[in-house]
Amino acid sequence: MEMQERILGAATKLFMRLGVRSVAMDDVAKEIGISKKTIYKHFKDKDELVYHSITLHISAMENSVLQILEAESNPVFQIANIADFVVSMNKGMHPAILFDLQKYHPRSYENLVLHRNKFAYQSVLQNIQNGAAMGYYREDIKPELVSRIYCFLIFSLYENTLFEQGNNAQFENNYRETIKYHLYAVTTSKGKLLMEKIAWLHTENETT
Repeated sequence: MEMQERILGAATKLFMRLGVRSVAMDDVAKEIGISKKTIYKHFKDKDELVYHSITLHISAMENSVLQILEAESNPVFQIANIADFVVSMNKGMHPAILFDLQKYHPRSYENLVLHRNKFAYQSVLQNIQNGAAMGYYREDIKPELVSRIYCFLIFSLYENTLFEQGNNAQFENNYRETIKYHLYAVTTSKGKLLMEKIAWLHTENETT
């Protein structure tokens, strides 16, 4: 089990940094100083290794989001803190990750879609419902629909269905602008007062 965890840890880091398609089993073996044969004792092929690596990444990501939600009770600040986490996580991530998964590893891609449709959607839905109950979000919005729109917009940034392929700095700019768009759309005047306390919402980003 320890060797399997080492392989998964090394593979996940390489996939995230270099992209899935460009990383071969030889690269993973070299990263941790083992033979490729040893990897095949634990994973039958690259597709299986990618699947378990993405599953590990999703689990770590969800745990981090849950910690943020537990540490911060205010819905507006929750969204801002999660945005900071996503930006930080994305700095070392290859921009073509989702494209690679969708084209070459559909089972792993479906795992991410499941994460979006369940965990991400439910987290946003709960945030919106709490925000409306506390008076920070508008009561006239439809929480289920807005949650789905939010998830669609965020995942479109990764999938490049709305934006051209770019570097991580461009992603950060587009992502923060999307969060800003969402918060200005759903907050009440009470919520917008809290937004004044989030510095990056009022800082012009020169990246285009």
